[in-house]
Amino acid sequence: MYKKGLIVLALFVFVLSAVACFQRITLAKEAKIDPMKLYIKHCSDCHDKNGKPTDFGRELESTDFTDKNWQTNTSDAKIVKQIVDGTPEKMMSFKEKLNSDEMKALVPVIRSFVKK
Repeated sequence: MYKKGLIVLALFVFVLSAVACFQRITLAKEAKIDPMKLYIKHCSDCHDKNGKPTDFGRELESTDFTDKNWQTNTSDAKIVKQIVDGTPEKMMSFKEKLNSDEMKALVPVIRSFVKK
């Protein structure tokens, strides 16, 4: 009976350690995401470093991320959906270029452009 309890305890500790290890791997992966670098690489053709549309972006009617009204009326989920889906003939879809964590990491960058 005593050995059975030790085996169960050892198994529990092993599983707990494995879960903790995998969580650290996930966190380490997420920690490598540089949201501003992603923004510059994937968004800067249409949105400048201050969140305003570039000349090219204005031609495509890109969103001005400094617009308080847009910021107030646009949810984080809607921003991610826009990144995923794009807009036909205006904004490409990034679902093949960015993973879910990278897309979500762009939201705080986009939110940072509005003046409080």
